[in-house]
Amino acid sequence: MIRAFIVGVLLSAGATRAAGPDPLVLRWGGDAEGGAPFVEADPADPTKVRGFDVEVVEALAKGLGRTPQFVQVAYQTIDQSVQRGDFDIGMSGMEETPSRRAALSVTLPYFEFREVLAVRSADAGRIHTLADFTGRKVGTLSGTIAYDMLLAAQAVHGLVTVSYDDDVHPYEDLARGRLDAVLLDHVLAARSLKRVRGLAIVPFAVATGHYVGVLAKENVALRDRIDVLLKGMMQDGTLRKIFEKWNVWDEEQAAFQAEFLAAKNAESLPSSLSRKSSSSFSLVLSYLPSLLRASLVTIVLTCLSMALAVVLGVAIASGRIYGNAPLRILLTAYVELMRGTPVLLQLFVLY
Repeated sequence: MIRAFIVGVLLSAGATRAAGPDPLVLRWGGDAEGGAPFVEADPADPTKVRGFDVEVVEALAKGLGRTPQFVQVAYQTIDQSVQRGDFDIGMSGMEETPSRRAALSVTLPYFEFREVLAVRSADAGRIHTLADFTGRKVGTLSGTIAYDMLLAAQAVHGLVTVSYDDDVHPYEDLARGRLDAVLLDHVLAARSLKRVRGLAIVPFAVATGHYVGVLAKENVALRDRIDVLLKGMMQDGTLRKIFEKWNVWDEEQAAFQAEFLAAKNAESLPSSLSRKSSSSFSLVLSYLPSLLRASLVTIVLTCLSMALAVVLGVAIASGRIYGNAPLRILLTAYVELMRGTPVLLQLFVLY
C-alpha cells in the first residue's frame, strides 16, 4: 500500500514540477515511509498522508493562503531536495543542527524532543548513561543528532556505534540481542516500544533537541512568514491541539513553548542542544578515531586477502599442471567459472 502511495505521489509531483511552481500551492517534502506520528500513508486512503507534521503544514498553508501538496522524498535527501527546489519546505521530524542552519533557511523550532536510550527490560535498572556501554553496541538512525552523539561517545567511552537507514530495525535487533541499546528521539522510541515487546526506555534523557522546517537558503521571505505563523500557532494553542491529537504533548512540551514565547526572540531561546552541540571542526575530529580504526581493519584485511590469494593461486596453478586428469578438470572448471561470471552475480548466489 505504501509503495502504491509513493508511486502515485512521485507521478503527480513530476507532472506538477514540469508545469512550473504554483504560487497558490505550498509544496512540502517528507518521508511517508518514516511512519506515524510524523508522516505516513493514510490506511483509509493511500493517496493521502497523515501525521502531526502533516497537520502543522496544513495549518501553515492555510495561514499563507495556499493549498498544501505533499512530495515524497527519502528522509536522508530532504536537505538536498529542498535546496534544489523540488519543494518549498521540508518537514518530517527534521532536527535542528548547526550545519543545517548554516546550509539552509531554518524555521523556528516547533517541537522539542528528547534523545533517550531504549534497552531490554532486564537491563533498565542498571543503565543510566552512554558511559555504561563500554564495549557494547548502540544503534541509531544515520544522519541524525543521535548518530553524531554516539560517534563522539565512541571515542570517549569505547562503545560501538551501529547505524541504520530506518528506525524500525534497530529496535527489532535490540529485542533479538544484536544490540545493547538504541539512542533516538523519544517520539520514535515510544512508538517502537508499542510494536516491539520486552524493551524499556531509560528515564534519563541524554540530550534535547528541536524539530524545525527547512527551506532553501535563499527562501528567507517565506521562512520569515512561516516563523510568524508558527509563533502564532503556539500562542493560540493550535500546535498543542495537534500534538495532543497525536499523543506527543507532555509537560516538557508545555514548558518548551512557555519558555519560547517568553523569550524576546528565537535566538535567545535557551537550548540544551545548542549548549551541547560541537563546532563543525570538533565534529570532524570526533570521526577520526573511527576512520583510523576502519583504515587499519581495511589494511589488515587487504594483506590477509593477498596472502590467501597467493597461496590458493599457487595451489590451483600447480594442480592444473601437475595434477591427475579429474583434478585438472575440476580446477579448470573452477577457474573458468570464477573468471567467466560477474562478481555481482557470484555475490547474489553466495549471499
